[in-house]
Amino acid sequence: MVQDAWIVQLQMLLAHIPVKDIMINAVGSFVGGVALIWLAVSKHGVRFLRAKLARPNVRIERRRTPENIFTGIELGTPSRWVEQQLGVPNRIGDKWWGYRFSDSLVSLTFDSNDSIETIAVALIDHDTTFEFPSWHLCCPPLGKLTLKDLMEEEHLTLEYRESLRHQELVVSGREGPPGAWSYVAFGALSPHAPGQLLPSDFEWDSDRETLLSSSQDVKINWAAVSSTSYINVFPWDLGLTLRP
Repeated sequence: MVQDAWIVQLQMLLAHIPVKDIMINAVGSFVGGVALIWLAVSKHGVRFLRAKLARPNVRIERRRTPENIFTGIELGTPSRWVEQQLGVPNRIGDKWWGYRFSDSLVSLTFDSNDSIETIAVALIDHDTTFEFPSWHLCCPPLGKLTLKDLMEEEHLTLEYRESLRHQELVVSGREGPPGAWSYVAFGALSPHAPGQLLPSDFEWDSDRETLLSSSQDVKINWAAVSSTSYINVFPWDLGLTLRP
């Protein structure tokens, strides 16, 4: 009898407890919590997880070429001093350094004493110009220079070069005061895979060794000053980069 009375009291107690309301509120709280978590993860949470778990994304801003690249670094300068001024090269070869700037490509060659032998600059930006050091030339800066400007100079000679990878017009000669000569070269380089190099298009008749294009329309896209008489073709593949 006592047990039956206890069961009756328990049933009466449960009858006064809103079990359904409690269950509904519990389910609602759970769903609401999940929704809040979802909103947090979908906005700030995702950003946080990406920042913590994703591979770091480093943005490297390339520097512009020093405006006085042809005069600020003199022929015969030691390589150690050059590195202090320009930083670590992007590419290094046998007695050669290559730099990629945001507006140009710079090629430096060194002699047996690791001193600057040739300074060459190629354009990759349409709005960039460089003043070129000269005793006898009276022409626009590199960036505005055309073949016509150079062909009017009597002390310079025109040469056509070609390979399986490129064709090029090179105007070269000797510059400077007597006894302190240096050599200069200007190129209209047209490689088959130019990469970043500014284009320079022209037509050449190999049989007659004659330029068919108007010299005024042929843009000079690189120039060099050197202590040696022969200046090699500019290494335009310096501007080629491998993409994943």
